[in-house]
Amino acid sequence: MEPTFENVQTNEGSSFCCFKVKCRDLNEDHSWHFHPEFELIWNISGTGTRFVGDSVDTYLPGDMILIGPNVPHCWQSNCSEVGQDSELMVIQFKANCLGEGFLQLPEAGLISRLLANASKGLEITGETSSRIAKQLGFLYQQQSMDRLLSLVKVLDQIASSDDAKVLTTPEYDLHSDINNTNLRRIENIYCYVRTNLGEDINQTEIANKVGLTTQGFSRFFKKYTGLTFVKFVNNLRINEACRLLIRENFDVTQIAYMCGYQNISNFNRRFQEIKGLTPSDFRNAYRQDLRKIQLEAS
Repeated sequence: MEPTFENVQTNEGSSFCCFKVKCRDLNEDHSWHFHPEFELIWNISGTGTRFVGDSVDTYLPGDMILIGPNVPHCWQSNCSEVGQDSELMVIQFKANCLGEGFLQLPEAGLISRLLANASKGLEITGETSSRIAKQLGFLYQQQSMDRLLSLVKVLDQIASSDDAKVLTTPEYDLHSDINNTNLRRIENIYCYVRTNLGEDINQTEIANKVGLTTQGFSRFFKKYTGLTFVKFVNNLRINEACRLLIRENFDVTQIAYMCGYQNISNFNRRFQEIKGLTPSDFRNAYRQDLRKIQLEAS
């Protein structure tokens, strides 16, 4: 089975994702997938089976894994353990989130080597795993620059240790799992949509750009992303709308047009479907939270 592409979206004001997943059954929403971001996963609780490339292992509480870009992976929880939820902490980041040229600095040599080896999948073990787990607990509570600096510290401590074990076999070939042509197609589609969010996006035109018929494009896109193309575009447009609602003072109608919606009713409907509240309520809720943080800090 070929893995599906996951479109990772960072939150406003962050260069990388940090979140927790807690559920009774990971099997329902954690299918075999890949994405261009690195991923550091700490298993806080729960047991099951872990798939990384051609590696298949049991995961246990405390397990910690670093996965490189586009390495297929998934976690399948052990549903037979009654009352046992799985809880994971996940960090997803691109190499350039640390700044263009960071990995070329002499001080970053060990981190650069660590990230290169992550293409094989790495399990962090021993005292390093225990020490990093504590730091991840602090990182999860942090914001802004403190969180970014903590990520650098975490990567540096992993890179400076001898506790990173390769998961995949020497024979494993990443590109046997993900066809290079299909990977380039996904990346080209994503870049095109991101660049043209405010324009009329024509599916037939994009299909031609990536060398597919319109019907072939629909099947291809659904297979590799798990989404219809229309839903994918709406998700990206609404995420961009959230960014504008938070950072700019444009009114809702202007933002709708800037994100490619020519009909304000359609924009409001799509926004509420995806975010669970209207654009105006989203902006107001964000501003109220921001004022609360500022008052607590003063």
